[in-house]
Amino acid sequence: MKTKTLFILAVLISLVSIPQAIAQANIYKHVDKDGNITFTNRRIPNAEKISIASYSRNPESNSIRLQSNGNAPRVKDATQKGRDTVRRQILQKELVAEEKNFTETRTNLDQFSSSPEASSFQEKIVQLKNKLFLHQRNITALKKELARL
Repeated sequence: MKTKTLFILAVLISLVSIPQAIAQANIYKHVDKDGNITFTNRRIPNAEKISIASYSRNPESNSIRLQSNGNAPRVKDATQKGRDTVRRQILQKELVAEEKNFTETRTNLDQFSSSPEASSFQEKIVQLKNKLFLHQRNITALKKELARL
């Protein structure tokens, strides 16, 4: 009788812990040699395992839900306009910086590509193309965000 009770208790404990084990995902952060950061749920060599707080469905402890259901504090229109102005200035500065980085990366890529030893710089050319793509993506996102303001 005691063995049967222990067995049932063990089964119940394992059934309770299974959803927690399934829901908990490992997140890894990887920084490559160029400083690009990648977050993934797949193990990458030299990646750092990071822990994240689980999402709470409790409205009292979840600020995102508080904002979406209208319980967030209201801000005066003048205050919000001031914040929007500052935000626009920040986004415009970021856009100028990204466009400058895009131009510099494009120049470097052109120099490496037109070099007579271009075949020996193949890895560097691929890295520059990737950086160029990221700068272009950032420029597009910044322009889109500025258009929303």
